[in-house]
Amino acid sequence: MRITEHVADRIGYAPIAPGLHPATPAPVPGTGFRHLAAGVAWVLVFGYLLAELVTATAWESAYSFRHHTVSDLGITTCTPHACSPLHLLMNATFVALGLVTIAGAVVFRNYIPHGPRQWSVVALAVVIGLSTAATGFFPSDDGIVLHVLAVLPAFVSRHIVLILLAIWLWKHRRLAALWSAFCASAGIVGAVLMMIGLQVGMTERLVLYPLPTWMAVTGAAIVLAPLRNAVRAMRSVRPPASGAAR
Repeated sequence: MRITEHVADRIGYAPIAPGLHPATPAPVPGTGFRHLAAGVAWVLVFGYLLAELVTATAWESAYSFRHHTVSDLGITTCTPHACSPLHLLMNATFVALGLVTIAGAVVFRNYIPHGPRQWSVVALAVVIGLSTAATGFFPSDDGIVLHVLAVLPAFVSRHIVLILLAIWLWKHRRLAALWSAFCASAGIVGAVLMMIGLQVGMTERLVLYPLPTWMAVTGAAIVLAPLRNAVRAMRSVRPPASGAAR
C-alpha cells in the first residue's frame, strides 16, 4: 500500500531541520523501541474488525451489517430478533480497543509538536479510549441512557483528533496529514448520513471505522519502517570493485 510505504519513510526520523536533505536520517534517541511498541499496539486494531466479524457470524438470527448497529453485537440478552452468543468477546474487544487507543497515542505523542498540541491529541485519545472501553461495560440492552453516555464522547472526539492530526502533521509529514484528513472526512460524511436516517448499520460503521483504520495503517507503517530502513542500508553498501589493487 503506497500510503503505508510513504508514511513509513518518515517513521524513525525527527522533523526535518532547515537545510537538512529529506533523505538524511535524524534519529531521535531512545524513541525507536517506544515507537515500535506504539505500532504493534495499533496493528492489533485489525483484531477488532476480526472480532466483529466472528461475533456477527455467531448470531443465532441473521445479523445485518446494513441494519444492525455495532452495539447490537454486545447485547447480553436474547430476543426473537437479536441474540449475540459471543457478546463477551465483543464487549471485551471494545475494552481492549479503548486501552490500545490510549497506549498507542501516549507512546506515539513525540510525532506531534510539543506543548498544547501534543497533549490535546493525547487528551482526546484518552477520551476516545475510555469511551470505547465503557461501551463494553455498558451494553445497549443494559440501559440505553448509560450506553449512549458511554459512546457519545468517542463519536465526537474521533473526528476532532483526526482533523487536528491532519493540520499539525501537514508541515513535516504531508502524506500522513492527507491520510488523516481522508479518514476525518469519511467519518464526518458517515455522521451526516447517519443523522438523516440512512441505513444505520452502514452509516454507523462509516463513522466508527476511519479512526481504527487510521490506527491500523499507521501502526503497520511504524512496524515496517525498521525493515525498510534495513533494506535501504543494505542497498547502500556496495561490494568492492573487482580487480581492485591489493
